[in-house]
Amino acid sequence: MSAVPMAALPDRWFRTAPDSALLAGPRLLARSLIDVAVLDDRVRSYERLTATPADLRMPIPDFGGLELAAVGNMLLIASARPFTAIQRQTAYSVIVPTLDGALSRLNQVGATVLEPPERILPGSRARVRFPDGAIAELVEHRPNPGEQPCPPAPRETGRPGVRLLLRKAVSRSMFDSLLRLYETALGIACDTRLRLETPDAVELATVGNLLLVGTDGPEFTSAPHVRLALVTSAPQDIPGAHPCGHRLVQLDDGSVAEVWDSATGLTSTPAAAAVRSTAGTDAS
Repeated sequence: MSAVPMAALPDRWFRTAPDSALLAGPRLLARSLIDVAVLDDRVRSYERLTATPADLRMPIPDFGGLELAAVGNMLLIASARPFTAIQRQTAYSVIVPTLDGALSRLNQVGATVLEPPERILPGSRARVRFPDGAIAELVEHRPNPGEQPCPPAPRETGRPGVRLLLRKAVSRSMFDSLLRLYETALGIACDTRLRLETPDAVELATVGNLLLVGTDGPEFTSAPHVRLALVTSAPQDIPGAHPCGHRLVQLDDGSVAEVWDSATGLTSTPAAAAVRSTAGTDAS
């Protein structure tokens, strides 16, 4: 697909970082599939939750009229049509500095390419299955002619933001191998590793925006479907969160998240995306 002139880009289009080659590493994003009619409301909800403004908005008519918005570590994927099976099965979106480099690294850990690289309006994309079965969409962002970085609109929330992470829980016997897998697959070293003094000896590790939880206790393994974690210094005061189980809350878009008090040792401060010098995805 040829590059699209800036004048021909859809209304509402903006990207804070239109060239992902400037990223120091991949940006891992959770995904929420929603109806396009509620996209504006969901953007505002996640902005309140994270105290972070949206940093991209991309209508992509090529793929059934999708419209994407990213707020912190959450990618909102909106459509007026039903989502396909592969869209629903995809766990992560990953904005990568280069698609070829990401695919080469994933090949080393035995990932399977489900959809080969193709050009799309934001740049190019591919879909892969990680060795642990998780499906991810990789997107390389490149600016269209005349497109400039667009600073996000400031938001005043009056409160510190909650750190939103992607979550994956495994048994303790699989914890070390899964940690090595994601460090290699993402090219990011583990930045926090903790062992909690609980009866079930829970282990925690963060790799970029991913929280790995290792435990054999029923408290956590009873909720393997939970793909989000919230880290906060005020676990009883999370905007838009509704308790739905022990340590679990439901967010406005229906997503369920596990809540961690930053007193455990996990930082509640969202890390800024690193760039080489000086964000967005999914064709899904």
